[in-house]
Amino acid sequence: KSGSNQQASFKNKTTKKADVKSTLTANQQLWYVNGSINAKSNSGLEAYRFDSNGKATVYNLNKYYKTYNAAQKENGLSKIGTLNTSFTTKGSDSVIKFKGKLSDIPMTQTFTVKKTVTGKNTASKLKVAGYHISRDVDNDVTQAVLVKVTE
Repeated sequence: KSGSNQQASFKNKTTKKADVKSTLTANQQLWYVNGSINAKSNSGLEAYRFDSNGKATVYNLNKYYKTYNAAQKENGLSKIGTLNTSFTTKGSDSVIKFKGKLSDIPMTQTFTVKKTVTGKNTASKLKVAGYHISRDVDNDVTQAVLVKVTE
């Protein structure tokens, strides 16, 4: 599929728990968490790679990569840790709960999925698609996006 087809099909995705879970775990892509699609970060980007066994490996990266393999090739992956994940529903919202250790520090966090989002990261010139989320880390809630590269 071309990037625009993937992006168009993503607009048809729902934020229902089953859709969110299958979308995130489908092909072990990197899912980037950022304040917005084009937010600049001094500390790098956080990326999650979900598997179908309820785990998410968390990496710190310096930019958006087209694929996981491309990030590997450029030695762009800095693994922070692996978290246990669970997908639940709260009202009409899909909720992803994380628990584990990042950089050997125990942590829990929650992503509440709000709506789908598509766009283009101008720095990397890559199209992305994913979700607007509310991110709760130790009761500190921030708005963010959880997106994957689609082209």
